[in-house]
Amino acid sequence: MKTLSLDDQKTATDLMTFMLHKLDPEGTHLAANSVSEAMALLSGDVQILFLDIEMPGLNGIQFADKVRKEHKELNIIFVTGHPEYSYEAYGVRPSGFLAKPVAEKDIERELKELRYPISKVQPRLMVQCSPFAVFANDKPLGFKRQSTTELFAYLVYKKGAYCTNGEIIAAVWGGDVQKQPYLRKLISDMRSGFRSVGAEDVILKKYGEICANINMLQITGDPQIIAEEFGWIE
Repeated sequence: MKTLSLDDQKTATDLMTFMLHKLDPEGTHLAANSVSEAMALLSGDVQILFLDIEMPGLNGIQFADKVRKEHKELNIIFVTGHPEYSYEAYGVRPSGFLAKPVAEKDIERELKELRYPISKVQPRLMVQCSPFAVFANDKPLGFKRQSTTELFAYLVYKKGAYCTNGEIIAAVWGGDVQKQPYLRKLISDMRSGFRSVGAEDVILKKYGEICANINMLQITGDPQIIAEEFGWIE
């Protein structure tokens, strides 16, 4: 699933996204600490909005009323330390409420009782090992940067194992540490490419590591031959 947590306190959103990653490690969990930042992140594929009620300027109930007009089936879960707001908040048809301090078990409970059930049709993703190519719904999937294809090829070659940035740089660029900023740009381009076809979840990240969710891929050929095609150093 894809979630967005909005709270003016960064410690609150950090904790919320940490718990969501534990509950749904393959999902995408975004965070914002201002209304403007949340508006920029609130795309049509966000399924759940965790929303603090007490915020400076536009409060959570006002913000919920605003976004409800464009995102009619968005699950809104209010997060508050002030239960007296509950009656007013019901006017925007929320999916639930969480009382601060939020506990993981409480999030899990609310996720089971969503007003709008989450259903997502995954695109058909195919990977051809030699010559290496990626297809989404039988159409070639391109990236903005040519080297992004090589990065994804390496993740396929690793067969779903998490890889550190250092491991990728060592194998693909012979350990050139100056490639670190470039690698971050490739990762961003790769995730953007899959996001464009509704398959951002094929790329998984945790604590400075990244991998391909090969359970979402139909792979033809032997991934071992990918290393020979690109000439990587192991």
